[in-house]
Amino acid sequence: MITLKRFARKRSRSLLSTTLLSAALLSPASWADNQLEAGLMRDIKKSQSQLLALQKKQSAERQSFSTRLHKAEIQVEGLRDKAATIQRLADEKTLALQELQDRLKNWQEQDAYQAYALVDYLGNKIDLDDSHNSDTLLNLFEQQAQEQQDALLPSWKAQQIISTDGQLQDAQVLRLGPVRWAVSKAPDSQAIAGWLNDNDIPEIILQASDSQSRSWQAQAQQGQGELHFDPSLERAIKLAQQEESLSEHIFKGGVWALPILFFGVVAVICALLKSLQLLRLPKWIPALGSRAAAAFQRGDREAGAQLQALFKQQKKPGIQAQLLNICLTEEQLGPREDRLFNSLMADKQRLEKWLGTIAVIAAVAPLLGLLGTVSGMIETFKLMTIFGSGDASAVSSGISEALVTTELGLVVAIPALLLHAFLQRWVRRQNSKAEAFAIELSQLQWPVEKPEVRAA
Repeated sequence: MITLKRFARKRSRSLLSTTLLSAALLSPASWADNQLEAGLMRDIKKSQSQLLALQKKQSAERQSFSTRLHKAEIQVEGLRDKAATIQRLADEKTLALQELQDRLKNWQEQDAYQAYALVDYLGNKIDLDDSHNSDTLLNLFEQQAQEQQDALLPSWKAQQIISTDGQLQDAQVLRLGPVRWAVSKAPDSQAIAGWLNDNDIPEIILQASDSQSRSWQAQAQQGQGELHFDPSLERAIKLAQQEESLSEHIFKGGVWALPILFFGVVAVICALLKSLQLLRLPKWIPALGSRAAAAFQRGDREAGAQLQALFKQQKKPGIQAQLLNICLTEEQLGPREDRLFNSLMADKQRLEKWLGTIAVIAAVAPLLGLLGTVSGMIETFKLMTIFGSGDASAVSSGISEALVTTELGLVVAIPALLLHAFLQRWVRRQNSKAEAFAIELSQLQWPVEKPEVRAA
């Protein structure tokens, strides 16, 4: 027991000494770790303070840059507004200049139009190049005013006129408004009396009768007499002068009117010949198929011969006689059907001959008219290029060619189309009758004769 206690005390002493020795050995290492940790903490705090200072510096710089950027953006916006204002002012100046140019152009066109109107109104008394000369215009206006003043007090005045034969002759002319009368100056000369136009040198547009001429001469010499005038102010005379014959109207169509007329004549000839052919067809005998069927059922060949005799009065046998003859002469059904079919096809081809020509002409005539229209328009544009678009008389020939050819093409095409439709329907009706008759005859057959049985 004592030994155990001693052993325990010794054991505890050894453990204590071991612990003290270990503590003595470990204390320098812990101190070194604490020193390292303290150094690291100082470095971390120093780095944090540097980072904080750097962040503050960056924040200050960022705020400064943001302020400068905002100021720059404000300046840019102001410059943009200023540039837009400058551009708008420049556009307004450009638009104003363009508007002034357009207005000037309109004024120039109006001035040119007025100059043309003055030249036309004053009877081409001035050249167009001199129409802007103020002195020339003033003189012409004074002359025109004097003429208007003289018109208030009309009187017979000596003036040269152009007679109906195109010669210059002296005559007494009376002007009252837009109407002019003329009578011969010398009573013993050949009488000249008529209505004048408004040209610089008046021309007789309509010659007066003998009674009117005497009345006008009395009025010119004695101041008393009847004066007749045209209430339409030459319009009726111009309309009468514009009247033209059929040949003159066709001649205006130019070269393209000739093929259109040729095709029209061909279509009329074909239609007349086809109509005569159809009118000369033999008269169709009704109920002939049923009569032939009855004769075949009875086996009466004499009745069939009598049916053939019905066509002897015809000068030329028609398709009905041909089909009946085939049926009576050909007893086998197969060859009979072939002959009937061939006869029908030959007759159909004969009846439909030249109908296609009329149809082609009805289709081609408008195209020729259109071709003439295009040719006339090309000629019109050429003349407009040379003479301009102001003179209608210069381009009237091309316009006449363009319109007349179209008119002639339609005049030929419409009747040709109607004739083709009428004749084709007529031919179809004849073919339908022939086909129905051939179908009736194709199935007819003579009855088979039974052989006689002799008694033994």
